[in-house]
Formats: sequence, C-alpha cells, structure tokens
Amino acid sequence: MSEQAKRYSAVAILLHWAIAAAILGNFWLGLWMHHAIDEPSSQAQAVVGYQLHKSIGLTVLALSLFRLLWRLLHIQPPLPAGMKPWERFAAIATHWLFYFFMIAIPLSGWLYVSSQWRHGAPLNVPTLWFGLFEVPHLFGLNHAAEASREKLADISMEVHELLSFATLGLLALHVAAALKHQLINKDGVLARMLPFLGDKANNNTELSRTRALQIGSAAILAAVAAILFALFSPTSDKAQQSTSADSAGITSTAGSWQVVPADSKVTFSGSHAGAAFKGRFSRWQADIRLNNADYSLWQVNAEIETASASDGVKLHDSTLPEREWFDVANHPKAFFNSINIEKVDDSNYLVFGELNIKGNIVQLKPLQLSIDGDTALLKGEVSVLREDVDMGMESDPSADWVSAEIGIGVSVKATKPQTAHAH
Repeated sequence: MSEQAKRYSAVAILLHWAIAAAILGNFWLGLWMHHAIDEPSSQAQAVVGYQLHKSIGLTVLALSLFRLLWRLLHIQPPLPAGMKPWERFAAIATHWLFYFFMIAIPLSGWLYVSSQWRHGAPLNVPTLWFGLFEVPHLFGLNHAAEASREKLADISMEVHELLSFATLGLLALHVAAALKHQLINKDGVLARMLPFLGDKANNNTELSRTRALQIGSAAILAAVAAILFALFSPTSDKAQQSTSADSAGITSTAGSWQVVPADSKVTFSGSHAGAAFKGRFSRWQADIRLNNADYSLWQVNAEIETASASDGVKLHDSTLPEREWFDVANHPKAFFNSINIEKVDDSNYLVFGELNIKGNIVQLKPLQLSIDGDTALLKGEVSVLREDVDMGMESDPSADWVSAEIGIGVSVKATKPQTAHAH
C-alpha cells in the first residue's frame, strides 16, 4: 500500500487539527469568560469573548458537518491488521462519538443563545459571526414565552457544559490511545493524522500534500493570532471611536435657518460593560426659525432618524434598532421641540426643550444659542435616563451593563436663509 493510501488526505488532516484546536481554544475561552463577565475590570473583554466563543462554535459546527461529509465520501486508511477486535470497536466508536460531540456542542450553544435568557432575566444580544453578519436565532425562540425561554436556556446550557467536559474526557482517551499505538505498538496509527510525520516529498503528490498542509497550518495559526488580538486588544479605545458623519443626511426645512452639515452633529454617549462608547446620529433634519423680532416666538425643532444611530461597535449597532432600544420599526424618528427661549444678552439665549423618544417625552436642560450676524450656534451637553425613555429596561433595568444615564451632545451651526429679491 502506498504512503498516501496509508494516511489521511490533506483535507482530512487540516480539518482534524483545525477543529481540535478550535474546540480546545473555545473550551478555555468559555471557562475564562464565564468568570470574567462578572468582574467589572474584565466585563468589556468578556463581551468580546462571548461573541468570539459563539463565532468559533458556529465555525466548528460548519467544519464538522463538512468533515463528516468528507468522511462519508472518501475511503479511510485501514486500521492496523494487528489490532484486537475490542480495540477496533473502541477506535470506531470513539471517532463517531467525536462527530456527535462536535455537532451537538455548538448546536446546544446555539439553542442557548437563541433563547435570549441569562441568569433568570431576558437577554437582548445578537450573535455576530466574527462581526461580519448576524446569525439568526433558531426557530424564533427569542420570541417564545418567557417561561419557555428560561427552561430552554437552563436545559441547553447544562447539556452544552456536560457535552464539553465529556469531550475533554474522550479526547484524553483518544490521545492516550494514539500515543500507545505510536510508542508501544509502533504501528504508525498516529503518523496517519500528523501533518508532516511520514511525509516524504519525493514525488509531485507528496510535495503538493506537504505544501497544502503547510499553507493550511499557517492559516490556522493566523486565525488563532487574529482571535487572540481581538480578545485582548484594548476595548476602550475601540468603543470610544464614533462613526464618521454623512453630511448628506443632515438637512434643514425650507425657510428655516440652514444647517451647515460639516460643522454640525448630534451625538450620544454612555458606557457598556464598563467601556465607554460615543456615537452619533447621521441623519436628522432641523427647523430653526429665528427671524422674528420677538425672540419668544423663535422655534428650534428637529426630527432625528433613530435608525442612523451608530457608535462604530458592531454589537451595539446591531442592537440599537431593536424593539427594546430605539424600536425603529415602530418609532423611526425621535423629536426635539423647543418650549421656551430665554435671553441672556443681545447675542446669547437659552433654549429650553423636550425630547420625544418612542412616545416618551422628557424635558432637557437648556441648550445655548449664540447669534452672530447671520450665523447661529446651538450647543449643549444634556442627558436622559434610560428609564424615562423606556430603553433597555427589559434586559437591563438595573443598569448592570449599560449606563443608566445617556449623554446627548448637540453642536449645530446654521446660517440665516437668504431672502429672495424681486426684479
């Protein structure tokens, strides 16, 4: 029998080690984040860790299904002729148990996160596959009755943990058996799956196989490095990065003072899992009317598209439009309306107003309005309590994760509209 026929294919070998590395790494990550999520100093990293854990788990599921299909479609190297019947049975049973665990563990985890329930309370956290796209919840379980979600969460998490530890035990037996065959029996069983041992690149087939294994191994190492960097790189810096404004989304109503988009912004800020965030609304329209000689008749109003809220953190941006937060589907806009304007001196005024979010109206501290000829500057830093505008109160009423107070920053530059002259 040829050397190639005695060994697994390069695809099988790469899948074997990639899945093994992912499972072991994810097991360690799961243990770490389970404790880190309850420590204020590591909560922000743990949030990143949970998304990585879910992404790796789903990747293991996909690779395992592909590995199973590959196995069913390709002839496997035969077991050594000298193996006893019970050893053959144990070897075959172990391999099929691994396939069961490799598929059942991520599926149980997927069921758990689909229930959107944690520690006796609802959860509102999407699954983002390495930040590239959102993975749907299975069977719409996140919309099931709370009692069903809680029960499913408890059962699926218990199964997830039990299967994970069972896999470690099976892995220990698997490694022990492989070493026995390699060191005591010396029948070459281990060499069949090692990336390079036994390869002799003395023909084109073996040379291609070696290069494929080298490239695949490098890819696995690069993926591990990327995951470690994402987990342990500073999260505070990333969370505080706000997205760039799209000036095309900032407009003014006809006849009002015209906003200068490049010099205007409406921002929001707070903290999540101990890490600060700052974002902005990229689409809003202002209606600023300051032409009347009686300043008590002036008006400063705005309509803000809630779907344009973004702080550059994909987890936040994916969650903000949902029902518990801005509920964009039912409340596509938030509104600011001035209710009183007080004069400070000939150039400066205080604008008292109210903010309407999801039908909840709150009065804000006054904004400062300064007028210099044909230019007006509206500035201010105000804040609202999430409780007052019904945001995040289902899954985080005690502000254990997201700060109870959300800051709102306003900086608007506007110019007096040009009066048309008749000819």
